[in-house]
Amino acid sequence: MKEHQYKRPFDIAISTLGLLLLSPLFVLFSFLIWCEDRGDVFYKQIRVGKSGKRFKMFKFRSMTMDSKEVPPSVLQKNDRRIKVTRIGRFLRATAMDELPQLINVLKGDMSFVGPRPLTPYETVALNPSMLAIRSSVRPALAGLAQICVNKFISNEKKIRYDLKYLKKQSLFYDLKIIFQSILITLTGEWELEKRRDFEKKA
Repeated sequence: MKEHQYKRPFDIAISTLGLLLLSPLFVLFSFLIWCEDRGDVFYKQIRVGKSGKRFKMFKFRSMTMDSKEVPPSVLQKNDRRIKVTRIGRFLRATAMDELPQLINVLKGDMSFVGPRPLTPYETVALNPSMLAIRSSVRPALAGLAQICVNKFISNEKKIRYDLKYLKKQSLFYDLKIIFQSILITLTGEWELEKRRDFEKKA
């Protein structure tokens, strides 16, 4: 699989526009996060990018500074090992904690639409051939798997959606996924156990 030529110019344009339009929210969320426990505003985690290259992925910090880091693949809903801040609960429910990844998109670590980035821990459990296909493109901020299934579904099941996206990727398909991601954010459906099946429409 190869990235389409439209991808990088599209990513630069959308991430730049997004950072400019959302800058007031960046300032507001940064202030609220810092006020709650005087800790770091951003949470940085190592993720695996295109061709296996590792990078630091940014998020707004949603956990308290003394929370234990738990690999996403073993994280359970309402896991007591993590302590979420008050502003963090809102950021997670609306997926606003992901907004700083626009910086990763602008830098070229990530794309705007595609498979979500995995941790090194998560890549070990994947089938090598599947991982090779998945790693042939930049990981992304928004993905087909994320708008179709709950975030607690296993990575193995999400891979099916990632591979489908890679076969169908196009500018129009990307715009449909972006629109659906915005719709889910506005309707607060990110935390639902089951969402409307976008896959049938895609």
